[in-house]
Amino acid sequence: MIMTTTSIPQASGRFIALYAIGYVGSYVALITPVVTTLALKIAELDPAGKEASLGLIAAIGALVAIFANLLTGALSDRTRSRLGRRRPWIIGGALGGIVALGIVGFAPNLLVVGIGWGLAQLTLNMVLAALQALLPDQVPLEQRARVSAVLGIAQQVSPVVGIGLAFGIQAAGLGVANMVFIPGIVGAVLMILLAVMIRDVPHDEVGAFSLGAFVRAFAIPAGKRYDVAWTWFGRFFVILGFAVYTTYQPYFITDKLGVPTEGLILQQLIALLIFAASLTVSAVLCGRASDRTGRRKPFVFAAAAIVAVALGMLALTSTLPVFYVAAVVMGVGIGAYFAVDLALITDVLPDKEHAAAKDMGIFNIANSLPQSVAPAMAPFFLAIGGTGSNYTALFLAGAVLSLLGAGLIAPIRAVK
Repeated sequence: MIMTTTSIPQASGRFIALYAIGYVGSYVALITPVVTTLALKIAELDPAGKEASLGLIAAIGALVAIFANLLTGALSDRTRSRLGRRRPWIIGGALGGIVALGIVGFAPNLLVVGIGWGLAQLTLNMVLAALQALLPDQVPLEQRARVSAVLGIAQQVSPVVGIGLAFGIQAAGLGVANMVFIPGIVGAVLMILLAVMIRDVPHDEVGAFSLGAFVRAFAIPAGKRYDVAWTWFGRFFVILGFAVYTTYQPYFITDKLGVPTEGLILQQLIALLIFAASLTVSAVLCGRASDRTGRRKPFVFAAAAIVAVALGMLALTSTLPVFYVAAVVMGVGIGAYFAVDLALITDVLPDKEHAAAKDMGIFNIANSLPQSVAPAMAPFFLAIGGTGSNYTALFLAGAVLSLLGAGLIAPIRAVK
């Protein structure tokens, strides 16, 4: 029997577990460099200008990610193969990601790092576009917040796995190059495991790809236009606030908290373990509560506000203990946010049946674009006062942005 997204059976525990494993793999490969190893590689090649170089390379990579999500999402919706329409993109992107991260890790100069990072963003966002489309493809409405909670946990626990791998590689004396490369291999194995073990859901024909149709497809139906816009911008500003924290965390720990470079990975690992623990509890509780009550907006609003509180704490600290407390608060906020906001997004998708990957790709821009905007705007705030390292101003700006994202949730009409 052909099963479409208009009649979706309950997602099994096996599928949810595999889905989470694939998510972990994709973010181990992609987020480990974002959180720490890309910064270490750039500092190795350009110690004097590391902040500006990181900002430029991260910004370019994020712009590549935007176009990768949009284009590959639309192509995935139209893919017809023996492997289905999502699995070819997961497998191809995973293998391409290994090559790209190898280029970054073993790059002899910043130009090659930039090229490799652009390729990594291209290939790994191919995977993300397909992975995110599996939620409306194969998870019914009444399970989406709970499954989103699992995916939110997987996404945010992934840096713990990645930093743990990097710490072990550093301890083994294998160098920064392998700290970038080896987590990419591990992530690719997990992504391919998901692709091999699941079955794609058959869908009706979407039609052949054409550039004109691709561009026109981004027109949102009038009745859903405002809800989509409010949801998109709300997510963009919250993720922008969070990106301010994640992008510059390595330099914040060394320059503001006074941790030696050789101790950076260990301190990040401790903070990420604390963050992951509070995130897991928050995501599970809020995901279940959202599904049980049928409400999304109150949870998303409160979560975004908590993220702002955590950023405010970081703005005012120069000690490791307060940094750890802020990690707990950030985990509570981000756990609740990713648990429920992804479910909210799928609730407002204009065409869940035929264009899920393309529409999720649009929303994934709200994840990717902040990774470009944050490094671009950060030097302005860091330069306040003339020191070039004003993290108080940077994190206060992030807190304001997160509060703005929280406020943009209120006008959405399609969900409670």
